[in-house]
Amino acid sequence: MSAQRILFIDDHLLFSDALLFLLQSLDNTIEYRAVGTVQEGLDTLDAERFSLVMVDYAMPGMNGLEALALFSARSPEIPVAMLSGIADAHAVAQALDQGAAGWLSKTMGGEVLLHALKLLMAGQRFVSPEFLRTPLPTPLTRRESDVADLIATGLTDKEIAERLSLQLGTVKVHVKSLLRKFGVGNRTKFALIYRRS
Repeated sequence: MSAQRILFIDDHLLFSDALLFLLQSLDNTIEYRAVGTVQEGLDTLDAERFSLVMVDYAMPGMNGLEALALFSARSPEIPVAMLSGIADAHAVAQALDQGAAGWLSKTMGGEVLLHALKLLMAGQRFVSPEFLRTPLPTPLTRRESDVADLIATGLTDKEIAERLSLQLGTVKVHVKSLLRKFGVGNRTKFALIYRRS
C-alpha cells in the first residue's frame, strides 16, 4: 500500500513549517509537503501523488473557491479541503456546495486536526464544529422533522417517500422548505448542520 501524502498550500510559510513539524511529531507514517502558492501546488500535484490537498482559503490573488476549482479540475480523484482562520459560514457552505471535502480551522488542536485529515483521506467529509454552530431556524412541523431526520441519515427523496408513505412531490416540497429554513443549498450541508443542532 502506498504511503498517505498530504499537500498543504499556504502562503504563510512559517505557519506551514510549524504545522508540518507538529503533524510529523504526531504521526510520521504520513508524508507532508507544503508549498507557498497555488501554482506551486498545481505543479507539485502534476509531479507527485497525494492522498489529500489542503488549501488556505485566503491565498494572494485568488480566493479559496477559485483554487478549489483548479485543483478539482486537475485531479478530480483527490479530495481537496480548506484550511482557514476565517470563520465565515457562508464561505464554508459555498465551498462544500462546490465540492470541497471539508473545511478545517487553523485554530484546531494537533490531535483533532490529524483525526480530521485522516477522515478526509478516507473519503469522508469534515467541517470544524465552530462553523456549524448555527441556531435552529423557525421551528419545524412534525412532518418536516420526520423528513429532516431521514435526510440526515442519507436517504434519497424516493426512499423518504416510501418510508413515510408520502408522494414524492410532497417530499420534494418538504426538502426545499428545510433547505430554505436552514439557509443552505444542498442536502449535505443541511445534514451536517441538522445532526449538530
